Amino acid sequence: MDYSGFIIPLLAFVDGLLFGLAIKKGIVSFVLLLVAFVVSSYLGFTVISNHTITTAFNFITTFVSSHIQSVTSLIPIGSAGAISLVAVLFIIGLGIGIWKG
Repeated sequence: MDYSGFIIPLLAFVDGLLFGLAIKKGIVSFVLLLVAFVVSSYLGFTVISNHTITTAFNFITTFVSSHIQSVTSLIPIGSAGAISLVAVLFIIGLGIGIWKG
C-alpha cells in the first residue's frame, strides 16, 4: 500500500509548524539583537565595524536575486489539487506555529 498520499500532507503540516516556530523565535532574536546594538552603541562599543545598513541590504538583494532563479527548477509541479492541498496545510501549520510558538 502506498502511504505517500498520507505522509506528504502530514509532513507539509509539520514542516509549516516548525517553520512558524522558527520564524517566531527568529523575530524575537532579531529584536533582542537590535536592543543589544542600541545599548552597545549607547555605551560606546563598536559591534560591527565598517558595515552599514545599505551595504547589508545590497548584499541581501544580490544574494536573493541570484538564487531566486533556481527555485523554479527545484519545485516540480504536479497535480494542481495536490499542490494546493500541500500549500494550504503548510500555511495552516505556519500560522499555528507562529501563533502558538
